[in-house]
Amino acid sequence: RARAEPSRAPRPPSRPGPAKRRVATMADYNSAVAQAMRAGNYVGVNAPGGGGAQQPTEYRDLNETSRAEQARHAALLRRVDAEKRARRIVVPTNDRDVRSALRKLGHAVRLFGESPADVRERLREALARVEIEGEDRDLVAALLAQPDPLAPADLKRDPFAAEADRRARQSAAKTDVFAPATPLLVAARRTLAPETFSKAAKRLENQRAQRDDDAAVAAREETAAACYAALGRLSLAQSQCADARPVSRVRSSPVAGLVATGGWSGGLCIWDAARCEKVCAAPKAHADRVTGLAWAPSSLVVATAGADATAALWDANPESASPGRELVRLRGHRARLGNVAFHPRGAHVATTSFDHTWRLWDVETGSEVLLQDGHAKETYSVGFQGDGSLVATGDFAGIVHVWDCRSGKMIQTFLGHGGKVLALDWNPDGFHIATGSDDHTVRVWDLRRKVEAYVLPAHSALVSDVRWSPRSGEALATAAFDGRVKIWRARDWSPLADLAAHDGKAMAVDFGPQMDETSLVTSGYDRTFKLWQPADEALAGYL
Repeated sequence: RARAEPSRAPRPPSRPGPAKRRVATMADYNSAVAQAMRAGNYVGVNAPGGGGAQQPTEYRDLNETSRAEQARHAALLRRVDAEKRARRIVVPTNDRDVRSALRKLGHAVRLFGESPADVRERLREALARVEIEGEDRDLVAALLAQPDPLAPADLKRDPFAAEADRRARQSAAKTDVFAPATPLLVAARRTLAPETFSKAAKRLENQRAQRDDDAAVAAREETAAACYAALGRLSLAQSQCADARPVSRVRSSPVAGLVATGGWSGGLCIWDAARCEKVCAAPKAHADRVTGLAWAPSSLVVATAGADATAALWDANPESASPGRELVRLRGHRARLGNVAFHPRGAHVATTSFDHTWRLWDVETGSEVLLQDGHAKETYSVGFQGDGSLVATGDFAGIVHVWDCRSGKMIQTFLGHGGKVLALDWNPDGFHIATGSDDHTVRVWDLRRKVEAYVLPAHSALVSDVRWSPRSGEALATAAFDGRVKIWRARDWSPLADLAAHDGKAMAVDFGPQMDETSLVTSGYDRTFKLWQPADEALAGYL
């Protein structure tokens, strides 16, 4: 007898039937079927209608080899992720704090044959693994915030740890002390503030255009490609003996084809970069070695810092009535100076010193505008942001402080170096800072995210200088006491060039005169300074 069919809801006309779905997916599986069958993980049947085409109908469990390979691949991915995260994690430098952190994580405080640096790296890797497994940075902070039950015993074993702990508690209990600003400082800040606001607004507008405007993006890519191509072909163009002793500093003028060098003899020399000839000099600029050198941003004035605890400003214009003349002497520091930097406005100059302070000076009068403490150890490196609103200083404790020039407040502190911060430079983008240290690394800090953006294990010796390409910021040049000068891509930190720059220590590096991003100048312990240009231009200079 005929049986009534149950009523069914009609299928939507757009939904394909099983046969259509099977045919549609056949091409997608064809490329993977052969691989799966070779691995023994797939069983297929011929498609209806013949033709020998295989249909995905049944899957077997992974065999032993595939499971092992899958586990190995997952382990490699976890290791790469852990290494990336470890580079961004800041660990303490005090051995007692490192041991305490390891105990809180359940790890041994010291393995056989480990040095203190090895223990810190092991702690960094352990924190990275905890962060990966928990996928939460707050988990790491919570673990480290737990009390350490063995801390009292640790203090008893170390005769110096108790005193260090007492001092740490005292310093933690201290509060910032603000002194009334002098009339000179108030006037300087009122002058600086409006200009820094306008420059910052213009910089942000340019960055938005480079992000959103296709023409601006294309122009930037073209500029970066040209810069990378030129820097990758650098070769020695000229070399000149610049001092009777090692040449500690070299800097290029941003407005003229001139190069300034300072040496351990205390002398200052100004050179014509095209001919590599001396145009003026101050043989006795300082009673001791020159430790810092900087050009004014829009004039032919050079600032020098010396180990005689003074700084000075010099007329570096070869066409002036008395080139090489001292304009003003800056006195006030109680110990040798570390470095010197001009404010982008050109009316003020900053100096750092071993007296743990940095100071701001008026260029016209030589008066001290600001005396700023805040560093626990010798202050050495200094640099201004391109807007002129911020200044960064580094010290021998491995700490970098960022200060607001308009208010005098310390707005950010970066920790991470395991040694002295000897070099510092701001990227033209206004929020990346590169620092070099005697821990052989270069670290890049992101001021927007307030984190360590990257660590470059750049050299095998002390890093003496770091400089960003002055216009685009697409390249970073580093010099070190291993005698090498290296150039790095700022996008992926791959090396562009590795130059055997000097016999002995490479002491300073800078990009070419007039903000030329396709050439370099270097100075070294071998008493010379050198000009590096792309191979074809360098060859043309000899012809």
